[in-house]
Amino acid sequence: MEFHGIDEFMVYLKGRYDTSERKQDWRALTGRNHVTSEYDTFIFTDEKVFQIKSMEIAPKKMAAVAREVGGPSPDLLDVIKGGSPTPLNVISKTPSAYSVIMFGMQHYSSDISDLLRREYYASRQDHLDVELERSVKVLLERPEYRTAYRSLRETQEGYFA
Repeated sequence: MEFHGIDEFMVYLKGRYDTSERKQDWRALTGRNHVTSEYDTFIFTDEKVFQIKSMEIAPKKMAAVAREVGGPSPDLLDVIKGGSPTPLNVISKTPSAYSVIMFGMQHYSSDISDLLRREYYASRQDHLDVELERSVKVLLERPEYRTAYRSLRETQEGYFA
């Protein structure tokens, strides 16, 4: 499914969650790719798996893209339980200024999200990377983000060096 922005995706996902009869089967896992400093969030619904790929472009400001990447399987649900539980904080503002806040808990593990990204959903990563790069490039045309992004990258390069 094609989404035109993370806001549209979050509204779609929240609507699916509200109408789902198997809410207890929904799971989420987030991790950070330490090579590219991007975050990967995998959302396992009762029918599909979605991936949100995001990058910090300024302190507390993220650029993100989302795509359906496949279907859930019982073995994957066992894999994501290996992460540490944390409150799910995927929030997006809709055009009508209401916030969309997703369900209860998620797991956090960079190792497990890296495994999902490389082993299970590798075929979808190139398209998501290109889409995220395009979104970041558009945002960096704005001067307030360009300076903040450059400063953030310099800080992170020193951190990971």
